[in-house]
Amino acid sequence: MKLSSRLLSAALLVCSCTAFTPAAHADDDAKINARIEAWGRSCKNAVAAKYPKASMSDISIELGATLKQSIDSGETTLKDINKRGLSYNWSFKSKNGYCNTDGRGNVTELVKQ
Repeated sequence: MKLSSRLLSAALLVCSCTAFTPAAHADDDAKINARIEAWGRSCKNAVAAKYPKASMSDISIELGATLKQSIDSGETTLKDINKRGLSYNWSFKSKNGYCNTDGRGNVTELVKQ
């Protein structure tokens, strides 16, 4: 009887641990998406400051393609993003370039190409 109780306890423990894994992953995904949006807004504001005649609707910002693939595939994690930041491509009329942020969302580089 004791062995049966131990097996049941072990099975419940395993089930309860695996039940938290998807939720934790979903929470990280939500945090990653929030950072992508907020830090992209920081880049857009930096472009707007550099080109004062631009309206916010004229400025296009998107996550760098290689970085996006890496995030989508799970190669780049929330921990990586918090450590290295994110990189975006921007365009405004005939001007374009890239914008890098640090692990706190501060714009560290804004380059016109």
